[in-house]
Amino acid sequence: MMVQEGQPQGRERPVRWSHVKIWSVAVISITFLSTCFIVSCVEKVWGCCPSTWKSFGSSCYFISDEEHFWSKSEQNCVRMGAHLVVLNTKAEQDFLVQQLNESLSYFLGLSDPQGNDSWQWIDQTPYTENVRLWHQGEPNFSAEECASIVFWSPRGWGWNDVFCDSKRNSICEMKKVYLS
Repeated sequence: MMVQEGQPQGRERPVRWSHVKIWSVAVISITFLSTCFIVSCVEKVWGCCPSTWKSFGSSCYFISDEEHFWSKSEQNCVRMGAHLVVLNTKAEQDFLVQQLNESLSYFLGLSDPQGNDSWQWIDQTPYTENVRLWHQGEPNFSAEECASIVFWSPRGWGWNDVFCDSKRNSICEMKKVYLS
């Protein structure tokens, strides 16, 4: 008896392409998931921000839509586990201003409590080592001991010294929560 090529002989079963496809998909999926798991275990870095906060770099930002004095704005940030924003780079400011309303002014975490041009960031970041993005001619009045970011046409966004007891919006900042 002659056996035709491609016919099963004895107990051999024919190869079904549907089984090959299923096993191929399973192997590829397991490989992909394993790779993702290994990468996440090695990096141990999944940074998260609260849902209403904006994410940039290693920080999360909350843009308040309520006006308060500088000290009350800081208290509100602290209550949320944050502080008034500390701007470290122009890129950070460029990101934030895209989220801001050009008709409003926002408190920064920058103040000059003695009014002697000794500006300090709320988180103790050295003022002299940080970016300084004051509007031209600012700061200009020693009684204005807090800083805000404000849009002035045609100059754009920049910092302005303001009275701490003026009511303004604010920006809070917290470090991202990292899950491992």
